Amino acid sequence: LLLRTQEVHILKVIDLHGPKNGYFIALVTGMEDTLQALDDLISQFLGLERSLWSSSDDADAFLEAVDELTSTIHDLEKTSADHVLLESFDLLLERCSSRLKDEFQRLIGTSGFDDNHGYHDIKKSHNDDDSHTLVALPIRNFDIIIDALPEDVIIEANRIARRMIAAGFGDSCAETYASARRSFIDESISRLGVHAHLAETFKTAPWAELETQIRHWIPAIRVVFHILIPSEHHLCNCIFEGFASYSDLAFATACKAFLQLLPFAKFIAASGQNPECLFCIVDMYDVLTDILPVMDEAFDHEVAALRECLGLSIKGIFMALENLIRCDPSESAPTDGGVHPITRYVMNYLMAACVSRHTLEEVLLLEFGCAETYPIDPDRPTSSLAVRFAWIVDVLMENLGSKSKVYGHVPLSCVFLINNGIYIMKKVNGCELKILLGEDWTRVISSKVRRWVLEYRRATWGKAISILEMARGSEGSPNIMIEKLNHFHNFVEAVCQVQSRWVLVEKKQAVDLSNFVEELVIPVYRDTIETLKVTGAGRESYMQSEEVKSRIQQLFKAMVR
Repeated sequence: LLLRTQEVHILKVIDLHGPKNGYFIALVTGMEDTLQALDDLISQFLGLERSLWSSSDDADAFLEAVDELTSTIHDLEKTSADHVLLESFDLLLERCSSRLKDEFQRLIGTSGFDDNHGYHDIKKSHNDDDSHTLVALPIRNFDIIIDALPEDVIIEANRIARRMIAAGFGDSCAETYASARRSFIDESISRLGVHAHLAETFKTAPWAELETQIRHWIPAIRVVFHILIPSEHHLCNCIFEGFASYSDLAFATACKAFLQLLPFAKFIAASGQNPECLFCIVDMYDVLTDILPVMDEAFDHEVAALRECLGLSIKGIFMALENLIRCDPSESAPTDGGVHPITRYVMNYLMAACVSRHTLEEVLLLEFGCAETYPIDPDRPTSSLAVRFAWIVDVLMENLGSKSKVYGHVPLSCVFLINNGIYIMKKVNGCELKILLGEDWTRVISSKVRRWVLEYRRATWGKAISILEMARGSEGSPNIMIEKLNHFHNFVEAVCQVQSRWVLVEKKQAVDLSNFVEELVIPVYRDTIETLKVTGAGRESYMQSEEVKSRIQQLFKAMVR
């Protein structure tokens, strides 16, 4: 109607002033009339205190008026129209856009949280009070897009977005979208049991408390980057359909709250410098690796940088483990020659680390900052992880060697090394460490244990053999032979009294040592007795070989604890 009225007006003016001047005069006066008509019509809508979208008729009529206003301005910009008139149209358009912005924000912002939107995998902790913690359960299916807004709301929001972009207010529309979605995004994060400022909140917290937060953070990150961010991207694409640049702007601005969860990983990478931190940091590294393939281009650089920080932290932790072993004081060796706590700690630590060997292999192999990657086979003895683990055990063995010297008693030093060596072998053979370190490495450790066994037998029971040999060398003097045998018996008894206070950690090793000693001592003792018999000395002067054998067996049984 406005356009038909304007056309009639133009024809009348042309008749009065001629074609050239008349058309320009008619156009200007017609535009003034159009401006007044649009202003009257639009002002009726702008004066309404209720939402225009509470009535579909009002919404349609208002959008039609905005379309006509925008089209008129575009036509006017193509002419040499009066700037004052154009500014008046622009001011009216600004008023329309301001109302569209309010309606847009109201449409998007009033849609609350719906438990049917895919958050059924969130549970409360078992606290009875209102200060419960919400924790994300493990997600098994990430192929989920949450319809965070009803379809009819998305359609109406798209209608508004198209008008605002056409009017030149696309940036404002994108910012309004982000602002309207902020409460939903904040609530989404809160429901996952985390918040955007974990690093600042727990800056001075002990590691045990940080570990608890990490256990919340890991599943939360999976949900955020596998479900919430893709869903937000999908929503932006629907509302800003056909306007990719504004969709990207709205998406990036809205998702800043999600990205505030990431600095916690950098904080942990800097805080976790002791060996106990390894396993949580590996889990954080794994979750960042997991989300990289689905990462939006707007965020992949930041996530990759955080993953690099965690990887460098893991490398640093292994160096810290080596230093921990080297600095463990030598005088801390157990008095009974048993397995040292550092041996138990290191071997159990390496066993636990084997569970994450694929990740650790990648971290140790990867030169961060290089785009090129290499195939990983952590089950080969020459892998980076195998070399690192073998080196750590070598450092441990060197430290145990230093500790063994503190005893100042060779047999006890040997028992200490045997116990720790056997413990190491048992741990290696009982898990994937055996595959990782390989047969050659296993044989080297086994040969060291055998050498310590030989040294123990020589240091203790070699002296007993020397006494018996001296007795046999005195076969011409039965009294001297009996004296040497008594010396031997006293020596064996003294050994048993002292060494029964020592410990052997493996029953099989005790049996093997007992047999090994018997094979050395009993034949020589029996020969000595036979030589003594030839002299006719009294039988009551010495023990039978079976008694000596029984005493040796009792000793090694007593050592098993």
